[in-house]
Amino acid sequence: MTDEDFLRHLDEHGAEPERWPPELRAAADAVLARSPALRAAREEALSFDRLLAGPPPPTVEEARVARLLAAVGTAARRTPQDTLVMLLLGRMPRRLAAGLGAALLALGWLAGSMAVPAPAPRGQEVALLGDEVATLFDGESR
Repeated sequence: MTDEDFLRHLDEHGAEPERWPPELRAAADAVLARSPALRAAREEALSFDRLLAGPPPPTVEEARVARLLAAVGTAARRTPQDTLVMLLLGRMPRRLAAGLGAALLALGWLAGSMAVPAPAPRGQEVALLGDEVATLFDGESR
């Protein structure tokens, strides 16, 4: 194994010999025995691997997690949840909100009834002379 091969395998597999394929371990040991520069590169890779591994994550007690979740749930139940009506109208008394809703309903009904066209007078019907021109037709020719 050449020095370049060792450095390439060191980058690929890391500094721990357990991660290297078995067929490369013996050749890597032989190259490390003869080259102090490669031993220094391996030590540098070992320190980098330790840095990447970092400290072990802290252990968290299940009881602590349960207490935290219970406290969050209790706080969420105590806080009133804003609905869409609350966001639009603010903190309005219920009777006032119900009255406003009834007034808006009546206004909508009134506006809808005014939009309906009035019926034609009795005995007269609307006839189209062309595609776009309407006239009253009472059955007599003129």
